[in-house]
Amino acid sequence: MAAAKRTTRGTLIALLVALIAYTYAMRYRRVDAPAPPALERIPGQAAGYTAEDEAVGGAVIDLLGADATLFRTYRRAGEPTIWLFVAYFASPQEHSQIHSPKHCYPGAGWNILAEGTSRIVVGGVPRSARNLVISNGAERHFVLYWFLSADGVLADEFALKWSQMKSSLLGRSRATVFIRFSMELGADEDAREAARSIARFAEEIAPWIDAATPREIASDDG
Repeated sequence: MAAAKRTTRGTLIALLVALIAYTYAMRYRRVDAPAPPALERIPGQAAGYTAEDEAVGGAVIDLLGADATLFRTYRRAGEPTIWLFVAYFASPQEHSQIHSPKHCYPGAGWNILAEGTSRIVVGGVPRSARNLVISNGAERHFVLYWFLSADGVLADEFALKWSQMKSSLLGRSRATVFIRFSMELGADEDAREAARSIARFAEEIAPWIDAATPREIASDDG
């Protein structure tokens, strides 16, 4: 009986070691990345807002490790400014991980006051997105973001990690697009009103972002 248990234990250990080795090898196996997204297709005018492209510094690009970025300021008379940031990662690795806003903002001196999940409708299909209320001194912003991967629209960082792990194991592209909208909140402004405003704008722009995204990266909620 003891010998049988040792044999079973040895077999399980061997299988575990083999699985770890296979997972590691698959994670770093080179998979051809899809063509980069055509970010220039995202319109500079939408929902009455007009955009101005902003430069993304080389230091920021190096830190992010993104393969393509878009940063725009959308303005409309009488309405708060909306910032759109899109980053494309062809093959995220240890040195080029997608930085979650929940980690990046605190690292840049911002405090996260609240977080939750928003629901927007894109092309008639409900979509989940993550939201944050952040502050830096007296300044407050409302942030809305999600990810696009081979598994579709992901609003959760854990879901993104799981998607990337599955992609590694299945030998498919790990290419991912990160989409973030942000808006400054007035001194006494209720975040719920900002959430509604930024959601309406995101619903207008999201179909264009989907259309600009490589077809290997799905845009359905699945």
